[in-house]
Amino acid sequence: MRSLYKSIVPPLLLFFPLEYIIRVQRGVVTENSWQVIRRYSDFDMLNNSLMISGLSLPLPPKKLIGNMDREFIAERQKGLQNYLNFITQHHILSSCELVKKFLDTNNYSINYTEIALQQVSMFFRSDPKWEVVEPLKDIGWRIRKRYFLIKNKEQSKERQVLSWVGFGPDKFLSDKDLLSTMKLLPSLSCPFIYPVTFATTNESSALIIRMFNDKGTLRDHICKVKPKEPFMKKYCNPKKIQGLELQQIRTYGRQILEVSDGTQSHQH
Repeated sequence: MRSLYKSIVPPLLLFFPLEYIIRVQRGVVTENSWQVIRRYSDFDMLNNSLMISGLSLPLPPKKLIGNMDREFIAERQKGLQNYLNFITQHHILSSCELVKKFLDTNNYSINYTEIALQQVSMFFRSDPKWEVVEPLKDIGWRIRKRYFLIKNKEQSKERQVLSWVGFGPDKFLSDKDLLSTMKLLPSLSCPFIYPVTFATTNESSALIIRMFNDKGTLRDHICKVKPKEPFMKKYCNPKKIQGLELQQIRTYGRQILEVSDGTQSHQH
């Protein structure tokens, strides 16, 4: 689900002694709202986790003395409201798991990393030639998707990336049709797309293995970042963005068009 909190009505923060009640609304329907109780320390913990983004986050500062004064409380409440507005209106921060859990714990309490590890371990037991080299933590933005750098024991120097994703509420194909579609992926061949080595699915998730490029994606190249770094660190506030040369644009554009045309021809 996309940014749940970027709505016409931003999260509204109210104050009670030592606690703040946040009223959150999903979309434009006022009935689709709920309340979350947070302390300043909770905001501080969230802010510490979001600092990896490199953004200047407007969390109001701590105060040890006089933090129960009426004027200070009113000012802090205003500051925290501004902080909520900032993170829920930022296109990357608003979609990250940390923010979603902070504002909607009930719907985002599942540990997808743990589930992914269980599912991947089961797959490795049925196909023991694969071995995990390292988890690629937080390199993507999708909450239900996890990545692992793996290797084939028969080709130990070659690295591949395994991506696992839980289906969530948007699944609409039957298990049989979905499995058939996934098994087609390794058969697709194009010189401009990294080939899929293996693809499979079960009743709750899908798994794909493909070659790993240690230079990263086109976006990594433009932002001058390393592919293994967390998504928020790479793309929230990149410091060294460098556009492509005209010849590169022509080359990549042609490759994209040829891939699209080849895919359509394959479907027909």
